[in-house]
Amino acid sequence: MDPVCHTLLGATLAATGLERRTRYGRATLIVAANLPDIDAVAHFWGYPATYAFRRGLTHGLPALVVLPFLLAALMLWLDRQRPAAPGERPADPGWLVILAAIGVVSHPMLDWLNNYGMRWLMPFADRWFYGDTLFIIDWIAWLVLATALLAARVFRGANLDWYRRPAVLGIVVLLAYIGMNGAITSAAEASALQALADRPPRRLMASPVPLNPFVRDIVLEYDDEYRFAEYRHVGTPGLSIDELVIRIGDPADFARARAVREGRWFLRWARFPFVVTERRDDGLHLRLGDARYVRDIEKPRLRDFGTLDLEPGTADEET
Repeated sequence: MDPVCHTLLGATLAATGLERRTRYGRATLIVAANLPDIDAVAHFWGYPATYAFRRGLTHGLPALVVLPFLLAALMLWLDRQRPAAPGERPADPGWLVILAAIGVVSHPMLDWLNNYGMRWLMPFADRWFYGDTLFIIDWIAWLVLATALLAARVFRGANLDWYRRPAVLGIVVLLAYIGMNGAITSAAEASALQALADRPPRRLMASPVPLNPFVRDIVLEYDDEYRFAEYRHVGTPGLSIDELVIRIGDPADFARARAVREGRWFLRWARFPFVVTERRDDGLHLRLGDARYVRDIEKPRLRDFGTLDLEPGTADEET
């Protein structure tokens, strides 16, 4: 998910009452909810590095153990630099670790929900896991969390039972919304498999789309091509098959791409990879794409994202 959603969730968790457990409780939860994204520094080295390092080492299970202790240590250092005022709640090392762990774990849980995926087992295994439940920027999740925070501010100081606090209710609503979206994704997959029973795909993905949580974009993988469909949970038609076809490409060209470091990075990241090959005077030109995000390799939806160009002759030189 995007940084706004992570930050809103950290702040909402704090507003449930957890922030009162220790000094710097709210700051710890908000920072922790964003902390695994320190791997975003890979963006400075371009998309190939992003494909290799994002949602990996800092999002994997070992990091979820180590990062809370590092953040708690930082907060304790800050506490020593600025001693608590008389009557102010002191920093509690135990609670700082607990709050940091809650915030850090919330981050990959949200990230797993979209079709970009998560590498839970890094650095032990470079395997991706996909939730296919929420779009990476979900305005309804923003609205639910922002409303909960606003209501928590209005009722600040009120002696409410923990389960009646607006922030708690907001998180419950968010969980229900996530569950609803998971059910819609499952319904989209089942609908596609039923409609294509005479020619079932080898793999498929039903992906959330921007703005409308009741629509899924479906990628269908066959032996040598990708096809596409759209599922509408509300309205008609329920399932519509697109005429677009993308050829996956020659296995030999994939082997050439894997011989290049950037090509290996991309193909480990790509969920539905395809290759477009062009022979030029200066050598073999390979263009890689991922059908999750790219339907026309000449016009990616976001500049360069989901594609990789290997310089003419590069693949030949390294094979």
